[in-house]
Amino acid sequence: MQSEQPNPLIRLFLNGTAVGFALSAVFVAAIWLLDIADIHTHAQNSDDAFLILFILWFFNGLLFGAVQISYVVWQIGREGR
Repeated sequence: MQSEQPNPLIRLFLNGTAVGFALSAVFVAAIWLLDIADIHTHAQNSDDAFLILFILWFFNGLLFGAVQISYVVWQIGREGR
């Protein structure tokens, strides 16, 4: 019989990924609103503003998600001491 709850490692991966993409959304919104590196200004003059935002959000989400997962795995290793 299969249990209803997913594997703890899969849950760890999904939680870390969700947190990473949420942090990425906040980060990209801050970059956009504060107009860091003139991204907002350049995007207003471009037809691909959505693509710029999506690429920033997606790749920062991958980075932040990987950092979240790595940190949690690192903390699990430290609990055994």
